[in-house]
Amino acid sequence: MGSLDPPVNSSSSSFVYTPEPSSPLFLLPSDVPGVSLVAISFSVNGFGSWKRSMIVSLSARNKIGFIDGTCVRPPENSPQFRQWDRCNNMVISWLTNSLSPDIAESVHYSDTAESIWKQLNNRYGTVNETKVFELKRNLASTYQGSFDIPSYFNKLKKIWDELEVMRSSHANSCKCAAKEGLQKEREEDKVHQFLMGLNEVYVGVRSNLLMMHPLPSLDSFYIILLQDEKQRQITTNPQSHSESASFNASSNNIKFTQPQPQQKQYSQRVFFDQSKSGLFCKYCKKTWHLIDKCYKLNGFPQNFKFTKGRKLAANMVDSELATPQNVSANSVSTSTQNKAEQGSVVHGLTQ
Repeated sequence: MGSLDPPVNSSSSSFVYTPEPSSPLFLLPSDVPGVSLVAISFSVNGFGSWKRSMIVSLSARNKIGFIDGTCVRPPENSPQFRQWDRCNNMVISWLTNSLSPDIAESVHYSDTAESIWKQLNNRYGTVNETKVFELKRNLASTYQGSFDIPSYFNKLKKIWDELEVMRSSHANSCKCAAKEGLQKEREEDKVHQFLMGLNEVYVGVRSNLLMMHPLPSLDSFYIILLQDEKQRQITTNPQSHSESASFNASSNNIKFTQPQPQQKQYSQRVFFDQSKSGLFCKYCKKTWHLIDKCYKLNGFPQNFKFTKGRKLAANMVDSELATPQNVSANSVSTSTQNKAEQGSVVHGLTQ
């Protein structure tokens, strides 16, 4: 990466050096100064994550050699010097714009990007037990609380990664047969830490997961709990019930349920005429009148107000009562009325 392209003609003072696209001295049209390579500028805290983001961005631009010293500075009389100096100043601009104003001012007069990178590592990248203790204390006091499963997991993952950056893991550097077992134990520690901080609603799911043998990976635990959380949100959503009651959809058409009109409530009339309370019609089997006053037998008055559903039947009765036979029936004697009381049937009506 740090090798530079040889000049075509070093003796010519008018020679303009043109680097190859694969060379660290090559600049794209999009490479401009004054740009921050990270979303959040570094300000004392979080140096590990900031350093990782800067390494990724500089490596993608093929400029990592300017901070680790692999792209060495050429002699001033070399045709490559001007291009190298241009790229070096570009990286310096990217570094300072990715720092807070106070920290950027402290490295403002550095000549090389490598010098700035070393100063930042010496100040903020030194591993100390106080920082490690702080991270472990945050890890022990991290619970789900009001967070959902993704937010809670991401919070733990950030602390785990920062601890791994600050303290090199022997499981990663080990090349013996115990490497696989060490990595598995470290994975189980993360699984237990993740499960211990869950809310009480996941007690049943947690118990079932811990009974699995062998234990799934950390990512598998995360997926299972995330699906359980989504299922809880669906089953406890009351909106689906109200929507299903007002909207019915089928495969052929869509039917909208019309709201049912509110039925009017009618109060029952109470009559206080005690003189008629003991009357009973033996023809229609109803109270409050005798057989000689029964409208079903003798016909309905002209001004009678019919209820809904009985008007048609009443008209049929009136038409039949208007016949000569029924007219004569109205003037029958008392003996005829006694026969009607014993079960006589009028034409068109049943007893």
